[in-house]
Amino acid sequence: MFDSIISFFRVPADTPTLNRARYKALTTQIPLMYTMVAINMVALSFTLFGDAPPTLTILGPAVLVPVALIRSAALLRSDVSALSNKEVRSKLNSVVIFSILLGPLFVFWSLALFRFGDAYAHIHIAFFVCITSLVCINCLTPLRQSAIILAVSSIGASVIYLAIGDIPVFKIIAANMAMVVGAMIFMTMRTAKNFTDLVEKQDILSDQSLKLKALNEENKRLANLDSLTQLPNRRSYFAELKQAINQCEKTSERLVVGILDLDGFKLVNDLFGHPTGDQLLIQVGRRLRIMLDDHICLARLGGDEFGLIMRHPGSDKELLRLGRDICHTLRAPFQLRDTTTNVAASLGFASYPAAGLTADILFERADYALCYSKQNSKGDVVLFSEEHETIIREVSSIAHRLKEADLDQELSVVYQPIINTLDGTVTAFEALARWHNPILGKIPPNVFIRSAEQSGMISQLTVILFAKALQAASQWPNDVNLSFNLSSFDICSPEHIMRLLAMVENSPVPANRIIFEITETAVMQDFERADESLTRIRRMGASIALDDFGTGFSSLSYVQRIKIDRLKIDGSFIQNIETDAASQDIVRAVANLCRNLKLQCIIEGVETKPQLELLERMGCNLIQGYYFAKPMSEADTLKYLDNTDNSKHVIAYPNRSF
Repeated sequence: MFDSIISFFRVPADTPTLNRARYKALTTQIPLMYTMVAINMVALSFTLFGDAPPTLTILGPAVLVPVALIRSAALLRSDVSALSNKEVRSKLNSVVIFSILLGPLFVFWSLALFRFGDAYAHIHIAFFVCITSLVCINCLTPLRQSAIILAVSSIGASVIYLAIGDIPVFKIIAANMAMVVGAMIFMTMRTAKNFTDLVEKQDILSDQSLKLKALNEENKRLANLDSLTQLPNRRSYFAELKQAINQCEKTSERLVVGILDLDGFKLVNDLFGHPTGDQLLIQVGRRLRIMLDDHICLARLGGDEFGLIMRHPGSDKELLRLGRDICHTLRAPFQLRDTTTNVAASLGFASYPAAGLTADILFERADYALCYSKQNSKGDVVLFSEEHETIIREVSSIAHRLKEADLDQELSVVYQPIINTLDGTVTAFEALARWHNPILGKIPPNVFIRSAEQSGMISQLTVILFAKALQAASQWPNDVNLSFNLSSFDICSPEHIMRLLAMVENSPVPANRIIFEITETAVMQDFERADESLTRIRRMGASIALDDFGTGFSSLSYVQRIKIDRLKIDGSFIQNIETDAASQDIVRAVANLCRNLKLQCIIEGVETKPQLELLERMGCNLIQGYYFAKPMSEADTLKYLDNTDNSKHVIAYPNRSF
């Protein structure tokens, strides 16, 4: 029983949140209570001053009021958030103890004054006890232990004192006070419970709010994070880029945007599957993050493309050195599950403010530098410059002229022969596009074809050029084939391929005289669609040649996967073949590969007699190059063919005879 009573008045330790809320409420309510008690004590002392002894009217308030004020000041200065749960509980227990000690003292002082003064003074004393007790009970409601202690000690003692007296009015007052204190205790218990429930609900809401905040933060993090590599994603990258540009506008500092693209990633996906490709991307991200400084923002933009933001890039020389280090780092083999693979990387940089002043323009310029790298120096780094800006303007101007041009009149086709050196016959002519615009003049093929691809006009050009090539081929002997180049857009568009094949069907040139030349890069754009188009081409009877062999990232794999009829070795391997042993080994190896796979091997770019003789000793007999002829018009092809043996079309070799 006694232990239960003690337990009731002791502040529990298992409700830290409730205890903190109680103490926080009491730090404002108890000072108010003490202020009211002090005022009432002074007022009551003033009423009985001269009637009661100074020990009660002066000494009592002089002792109790300072204690109340000091206690109030301490509570008002208390920083609840800085206190531990143990300290909060200790302070609440001290409130209970103060209630046990100070409550009876106030009551004793009040009742001691009843012996002095007249009836009005006694009524004032009873009023003081009642009102002061009610104020104290209300102010201590959050801590019901203290409220009940004061109710019992102050009101209870006063009720007993007034009830046992001889004055009937005081007996009635005692009865009223007893009734009020009972109601107050009941209300205190309910209010304390409501307070507890409110705190618990607030605690639940606070916990839910924290969880919701954490969830929102996690959602925000995930919305800005690439789930595969755990790097910032495209959204986060552009937000970071815009913020960096805003800072650079204020500080006039330099900023560099970089875009990195893997060379050979699609092949890994095609050969080993997407899970292996995902592993490769994860390892690429880790490898880059390890080698890059923390101040460099690295993000995965999508697919096999990564973005960089460098706030302190240093000089152009240092920037290019870093770019080459990145490309070199990614050339090291990657261990993926049960296989090891190699990829390379091309990298484009654009600097603020030289290349652009906005995030979109900077990114566009860096992307152009990346494309330039992939087209001209795959596996290397390119920094966007004024030269590239000039090229962009030229391409834009060319695209504009293409849209306005009479393409059927302005486009033309020239033809370069492919010679069989065993008998000197022309086996085929390769069709090469030319464009002469009345305003721009002669435009290099690589320039206007790239512009046509970027502007979406390449299919229109292909149809016009192919129609002209078919017309020319119809004038040649039946054993002279037409070799025609297809772009990536051509072979990745089944509808466009069907249109070209329909043109073959409606022409006098049979399909078995048509050779469609493709590049590995074109196939890599979309292997599934490209393979579908090439299957249709072969089904119709046309042949397929893989052009520029040796310049792609992993052409051997495509030789294995795509059913082709011939390989064309790029002329870059022929330029120094007389003195370059590596070039000789490569050409010899490819020639042997073609013989083993029963593929025709065509050598491009042959310009000198020593080159030709060396290639013939290697067993290479299908030759294309300036040594035999430069590209010529349709009319000149007929003259060229006429300058042959009537039965074999034997070419008059420079300084050679058959």
